[in-house]
Amino acid sequence: MPEKNIIKVRKILVVGLGLIGASLSRDLKNNSKYEKIYGYDHDHDVMQYAKDNNFVHNIKKDLNEGIADSDLIVLCVPVHSIINILDEIKIFFNGEKVFTDTLSNKNIILKFLRDNKISNTKNFILSHPMAGTENYSIKNSQENLFNEATTFICPLEYSDESKVEEVKSMWRSVNSNTINIDASNHDKLLTVLSHGPHAISFALSKFTNRKGLFDEMPWSSSKGSLAEMVRVASSDPVAWASIFDDNQDNLILYIDEYLEELNKLKIILKSKKPEDLLNYLVASKQKNTKLK
Repeated sequence: MPEKNIIKVRKILVVGLGLIGASLSRDLKNNSKYEKIYGYDHDHDVMQYAKDNNFVHNIKKDLNEGIADSDLIVLCVPVHSIINILDEIKIFFNGEKVFTDTLSNKNIILKFLRDNKISNTKNFILSHPMAGTENYSIKNSQENLFNEATTFICPLEYSDESKVEEVKSMWRSVNSNTINIDASNHDKLLTVLSHGPHAISFALSKFTNRKGLFDEMPWSSSKGSLAEMVRVASSDPVAWASIFDDNQDNLILYIDEYLEELNKLKIILKSKKPEDLLNYLVASKQKNTKLK
């Protein structure tokens, strides 16, 4: 059965040129699949940096003008900035332009669409690449950030299938694997995959700071098991505060369950039963790993 409303994407606008947006711009420009890669950011210095370093073909100083001149628009802004952006661009929803995003939270977008009575939008295909580093800003962007990463594609109820395919094609062009998931389940899944582990890392880093270990042994922040576990606590605190706040219900439940698990280990340690302790540790092994 032939596809309907096929849009040939030639020009892409990346909105938000931080770590994710700038890295995406660089890869899209380098793979030469698309004719033009444009960049937009509220910070003019950031846009100039992108242009000076050839991360984009050109910058767009006006968001609406940039959208009008593009076929596919990728929203790479932080969670705390998304509502203002959506409010400005909602007039383009259900048009011929293709929209997608990279947000770690989807419920904030779904709520905006419901509140504005545009949940029937056909051209906004939510997506989220599972890629990034603890470093942030355009100066820490890197080529091949999405290589072999997994990107979640979250079509909405009325999404145009041809536009879904255009979004998938874009992510595949930067060597990312795509998986379809339900948008309404995204944030619960991300709590386990990302938000919860980040919360644990932030708490562990704060706990270690309070004990003064990093001051006493500076090397411990860069080498060893502790360094591996607190690495992501170096991530942007402003961005992660908004992620945690927006997904607080799922995150609080995750933390409660995690504390229960720690308490189980504590009880086993107090019992002084080596066999129970060994069984607990064996049970903690990842399902796809084997004991050596």
